[in-house]
Amino acid sequence: MKPYPVLFLAAALTACGGSSPEKQAADADSSYFSDRALQHTDDVTAYISNIDAQGPKVFYTLTAHDYAGTGSGPSGVVGLFSMTRRPIRVYIYPEGQATAKSVETWYYLDSLNSHVMLLREIVREKDSVRENSFYYQGLQLVNAETRAAADLSLLERASFAPYPRPTDTTSDYRLQPAVVNERAEKAIMAVKADRPDLSPAANEVRALGATHWASGNEPGWSLAVMPPTKIQFTTNYGEEKIEFPYAEAQKGDKDATEFTTTKGGRTLHVKFENKRCTDDAGIKHPMTVTVTLDGKALHGCGRPLF
Repeated sequence: MKPYPVLFLAAALTACGGSSPEKQAADADSSYFSDRALQHTDDVTAYISNIDAQGPKVFYTLTAHDYAGTGSGPSGVVGLFSMTRRPIRVYIYPEGQATAKSVETWYYLDSLNSHVMLLREIVREKDSVRENSFYYQGLQLVNAETRAAADLSLLERASFAPYPRPTDTTSDYRLQPAVVNERAEKAIMAVKADRPDLSPAANEVRALGATHWASGNEPGWSLAVMPPTKIQFTTNYGEEKIEFPYAEAQKGDKDATEFTTTKGGRTLHVKFENKRCTDDAGIKHPMTVTVTLDGKALHGCGRPLF
């Protein structure tokens, strides 16, 4: 995404002769803000490009489903957080049945103060795709632009134009930085909230960025996959905890998800199979899990946490 600066009226007005001193002063102010908007846009673009490039390799994710905060049907939310648990990016996408118009929204936040720096959205309709971008500095909107194409494959080659502002800016929340920040915060709270379908132990590791959870009773053990740093295995009813380096998931037989990692001469292999599992308490889980530590297999139930 290579944004173009919003073009202010100053450029056109300076081409007209006979401007009054007051008009020239106003034009100078407009030129100054245009330059500042351009610089800020470039800075933000570099910042978000770095975030998108690193993604889950450096940050951890939290997700929520059936989110009702958009006012346009149930949505999914994916939050990206720094290792110090600061929100970095929030992505909101439509869930459920496809509709004639759908909107995907990204909020990119300042890692220091958690203010939204960029709101980007992709609006898909039957015969067109539109991208709108809104740049903020603190609680001030400094740039807004849009581009459109027949489909997503052509959108990257389309040029940006100034976003058309309505006469009444209160009708468009994207032009109100305070409202934008409120919406982002509401989505962040949704992904950080405990899930009612998870145990307290599973919610605890989920809040720390775990993507997979499993537990069993041979004796009592649990496992949490926590990218990008570790896979945590706890056994003997919590008395023994071993932290292995994180390893990327591998695809196994019948679409199973597998992890293999080593530490200090010990090997841990984990297999999440897409087979329903009922634990000793009668609770049903979507996955059957086998944990093999140094050749000894343990069996239990588990689930993804995203």
